[in-house]
Amino acid sequence: MNAEKPEVEQRPRLNIWRIIITYGIIATVMIYYVIRLFSIQIVSGEDYKTRAEDNRTMEVSIPTERGLIYDRNGYILARNIPSYNVTITPANLPGDEGAIQEVYRQISELIEIPVNSGEITEESVRNFTPCQTDLGISQIVYIGRSLAPYSQVRVKCNIDETVAKIIAEKTKDLPGVNIEVESVREYPTGSTTAHVVGFLGPIPAIEQSYWESLGFVANRDKVGYVGVENSLNDILIGKNGSRIVEVDNSGKILRDLVSPVEPVPGNSLRLTIDTRLQAIAEAALVKEMNSWNLRIGEDKYTSGAVIAMNPKTGEILAMVSYPSYENNRMAR
Repeated sequence: MNAEKPEVEQRPRLNIWRIIITYGIIATVMIYYVIRLFSIQIVSGEDYKTRAEDNRTMEVSIPTERGLIYDRNGYILARNIPSYNVTITPANLPGDEGAIQEVYRQISELIEIPVNSGEITEESVRNFTPCQTDLGISQIVYIGRSLAPYSQVRVKCNIDETVAKIIAEKTKDLPGVNIEVESVREYPTGSTTAHVVGFLGPIPAIEQSYWESLGFVANRDKVGYVGVENSLNDILIGKNGSRIVEVDNSGKILRDLVSPVEPVPGNSLRLTIDTRLQAIAEAALVKEMNSWNLRIGEDKYTSGAVIAMNPKTGEILAMVSYPSYENNRMAR
C-alpha cells in the first residue's frame, strides 16, 4: 500500500511590490519630517526663537519725573503732585460672581460710578479709553479682562485723596482693587504766569511715533504744548526707565529677566520772571484799562500786554498778557 503523503500547508505568497510601496511611503514620510525639522531648527530657527522670546518677554516702561520750573526768586511755577486712580486687576477678583458684584458695589458707592452702564460692542471696545468712558464698572473690567487679565485697568482717575485713603485701607476686603499713584502737573501761580509757563497735554497722534522711539508711552506720558513747557520740553521731560520681564500666556509678570533701567528725572529750570512783579504789572494793567473804560463809558479796552525788562542784561522780569487762562484746568 502506498502511504498517503501529508498535506503541506501552503503559506500565502508575499507580493514584493506591496512591500516596496509600503517602505516607500514610510521613507517618504520620514524624509518629509526630516526636511521639515531641518527647516524649523536650522533654516528658520532664529526666526522662531525670536518669536518665542517676543511671546515670553515684555518691556515695561517706568515713568520718569518731570523737572520743576522756578521764578528768579525760587518761587515754584510748575511742580509735580500725586494723583490717585482706582484700578482693578481682573485676574485678582474673587472666584465667586456674587463676591465680585459685592466688590463692584462697594467701589461704586465710593467713586460714584454705576456698577452697570452701557453695552459692550466692538465699537465700545475699540474706542475704550480708561477714565474717559461712560461704561459701568462691570463693563470696564470685562474689557480689561479680555485684553490683559493680569494688568490693572483704570476705573476712575484723579479721585479725592480722602477717598483714595479709604479705598487703600479696604484693599484687603476688596481683592483686585488697588490705588495707583501717578504724578500730575500743578501750577501754583495759575493764570498769572500761564502764558509764560504753558501746560502739558497727551502726546499728539501725529507725533506718536517720534515720542515712542524715545521710550515714551502714548496715552500715559505728557508733553508740553505751549509756553516754557513746550519750548524747553527736551530739558524738562527726562527719560523713562524700563523693565524686561518674563510673562505667561495670560500676561502675568513672572520675573525680571535683567536688571531694571531706572528713569532719569528731567532737569529743573529757573526763569528770569519775577512772580511778584508779574502780579503787580497785571494788576496795574487791569486798573489802567478799567480807568479808561470808566472815562469813556464803555468796555472798549479788554486786552493788553506788559513787558518789563532789565536793560542791562536783557532779562525779562515780567511778561503779562491779559486776559489769561487757568492752566491748572489742563493739568488733569
